[in-house]
Amino acid sequence: MVNMIYSISFKENIVGDRDTNNLVFSISEDLQFFKKMTTETTMIMGRKTFESLPTGGLPKRKHVIVSNKIKTFEDAKEILGKKYIENLTFISLDKLEDYIKEESKVANISIIGGAMLYSHFLKDKNLFDLVTNIYATEVDRIPEIKNPVKLMEHSNLKERCNFEIIKTGQGKDRLDDNNLVKYNVVRYFE
Repeated sequence: MVNMIYSISFKENIVGDRDTNNLVFSISEDLQFFKKMTTETTMIMGRKTFESLPTGGLPKRKHVIVSNKIKTFEDAKEILGKKYIENLTFISLDKLEDYIKEESKVANISIIGGAMLYSHFLKDKNLFDLVTNIYATEVDRIPEIKNPVKLMEHSNLKERCNFEIIKTGQGKDRLDDNNLVKYNVVRYFE
């Protein structure tokens, strides 16, 4: 099974902050959902997403970094610096499809970002066809960010896929003075 998972300010398709490399929201319930969905999976992410994870990565998950710059462990140690952890896997974007086909035979896969990687999956039919589910936590608040990262391809998912709201809730956003925000977790599938 291959799941893509992200949170988004769906009114403006904002998924991150380019200046800080942070998510747009930090809602405890959403982070718990992310943990539940990704534990014991192979997480595939871009280099900047990996660097935004806590030092040492996330426990009980295999970390795979998609990067055309990292080709060896020496490259990884130099580029990632103190964020480097043992047992990382590196693949280039052109090897991603083959890697997923092989890895999904032995493990569940979670595509966790960033926006450039999500965009590749949503634009490339071969990659898109590998995805079983897209789990998007859609938040209705538009964050005040000077340099937002947008995922414009999200806006047409409802026309491209079947979908169901699997959870509706509200939570305190630690990035917005703990103000309550409403959200829906939507599962998109074919």
